Amino acid sequence: MTSSLSRNQTAFTLVELLITVSVLVLVLTMGAVNYLRFLNKQNLYKAGSAIEVMIKDARSKAQNGFLGDEEIGFCSKLAAIEVFSIINAENKISLNTQVRCENNDLLTYENYLIDQNNIVLSQNFRVSFLPLRGSNVYLGGSSVASGSATLSSGEDEVILNFDQGGNIDVRYQ
Repeated sequence: MTSSLSRNQTAFTLVELLITVSVLVLVLTMGAVNYLRFLNKQNLYKAGSAIEVMIKDARSKAQNGFLGDEEIGFCSKLAAIEVFSIINAENKISLNTQVRCENNDLLTYENYLIDQNNIVLSQNFRVSFLPLRGSNVYLGGSSVASGSATLSSGEDEVILNFDQGGNIDVRYQ
């Protein structure tokens, strides 16, 4: 018995296979680009959230009269709890939180480094939370009643709004 192909049998042609593979490559490329953008946005939001937590924690510590602990040492009298940003030599954003004692001793208790190269801070900031008296806000080295600093990566932004009342409003866009 010999087998022979009937005229009604069909198969994929080379052109159909090439078109199918091209469409798959296009869809996978678009998916990979969107996934990378999603990861960048998540890294930005993670950094924004860390800044927000540091600032709210500093405000709470100032309101409660935090004088230090065994790990960082103690103040006899609290002048302020400060959160400030620095752009280091490698162009990375470093955030620090410290206790400023009335005798001007500084006790650093938290550091956070944003090590993604694509995240940019519009201007350095310093927020000094005063015990029972609001805060002092410095943006770009100047004292302001209120203002904003923007953390950005491409089109995505985290806007940090500060005021002398000690409030912080963070908007994720």
